[in-house]
Formats: sequence, structure tokens, C-alpha cells
Amino acid sequence: YLAKTEKPMLILQGEKDFQATVHKDFEAYKRLLAGKSNVSFHLYENLSHAFVPSVYGNIMKAKQEYSVEQHISEEVIADITNWINMGIL
Repeated sequence: YLAKTEKPMLILQGEKDFQATVHKDFEAYKRLLAGKSNVSFHLYENLSHAFVPSVYGNIMKAKQEYSVEQHISEEVIADITNWINMGIL
């Protein structure tokens, strides 16, 4: 479906996400959707699966990682807002 659709897509990934990894998941989407003008990709340095700054960056400390109260990165919110309003990142 993704390879065929012409609908706009925004694919975001936190670099420190250990649930959906950059190597396995984000790069696979980039390969699948390469060259499509309706797709925007953005990789966020040091952000986790929840788009918050990574505290430990280690899957073995996932419980501790998610117990730290944080808010979604303002950069992610701004990028989503810009993409919605202008269709670009």
C-alpha cells in the first residue's frame, strides 16, 4: 500500500528507539519509498520511541527509560506542524 499510494506521508524515527530501530525499520521504509515525492523522512538524534530525549539509550534499561517524566520534543511537534501546514519538513 505505501509504495503505491500518492497520499502524503511523514515518517519520523527517534535515533535511540529500540522498539523500531533505525537500521531495521527506518531504513527499510526509506528503501521501499525511495524517490517518491509524497514522502518526507526525519530522523531525530537522541530521541526514543516516544520522541523524548533518551536518558539511558539501552534496551536493558527500558523500564527506567520510560519512567522518567518527559514531554515530546518541541522539534518533533514543530516538524509535524510544518508538514501539515506546508507539506514539507
